[in-house]
Amino acid sequence: MSRRLDGRGAVVTGGGSGIGRGIARALASEGAAVVVADIDVDGAEAVAAELVDGGTRAVATACDVTDRGSVETLADLAWETCGRVDLVFNNAGIVGELSPCIEIDEAAARAVLDVNLIGVWHGCAVFGRRFVEQGGPANVVNTASENSLAAPVLGRAFYTASKHAVLGLSDVLRQELPDDVVVSVLCPGVVASKMTGMDGEESPPVGLGADEVGRRAVAGAIDGEFYIVTHPPVAAYVEERAEEIAAAFERQAPRFDGDGSLDTRALIAGMTE
Repeated sequence: MSRRLDGRGAVVTGGGSGIGRGIARALASEGAAVVVADIDVDGAEAVAAELVDGGTRAVATACDVTDRGSVETLADLAWETCGRVDLVFNNAGIVGELSPCIEIDEAAARAVLDVNLIGVWHGCAVFGRRFVEQGGPANVVNTASENSLAAPVLGRAFYTASKHAVLGLSDVLRQELPDDVVVSVLCPGVVASKMTGMDGEESPPVGLGADEVGRRAVAGAIDGEFYIVTHPPVAAYVEERAEEIAAAFERQAPRFDGDGSLDTRALIAGMTE
């Protein structure tokens, strides 16, 4: 039976555990050759070995996504291994320390932004350029969070901020890249993983298993979804935020005749033509 990604090459950063491992497994089940990258090379090697044992062409490599050169080296390896690369999952991320916003250590805050935002940007830039040069359909999938949409986490201000930033970056990227390079943003809720301290498989005490999220991430990419969402209750947070914003506009800036001169969408379109 033909699988949807037969003959295609894929890269997963943060692939040595958690959601990344789930994505790698899902890619393998759909027939892709997989490059598993992680700063924890032992974890990456364990996942790649599992995929190889299951009949998948897979390799592991160390990668520090905060280092642009490391991501370029990852891309070189991926093309050498797969012949061509069709999907990249910029999934590596960290939570950072638990601390109130006004007390967080600056170095800790910058570390979260370096991995969760700059690391994702490195993957987008390095692989995005090569996808454009290669031509043909390709996918960029950036791991954000339910926190990108409307679920702030107390004590995790910079994690929440970084995930909002990934959504914003992805939204711009999808409009800048050619139509055949599809950009998606993965926005899961609580997942059993090393990051959440619940490194379970398919029956975690809270949230979804990482393998299930991985399957949904790959399916969403194949289907060309921009928002890839996984946890139904998050919809209530989104609705509450949308209602709060709409109410603020109604109170403070209701529509009026002739307000077209304030149309940001039109102004931006004019500046980019």
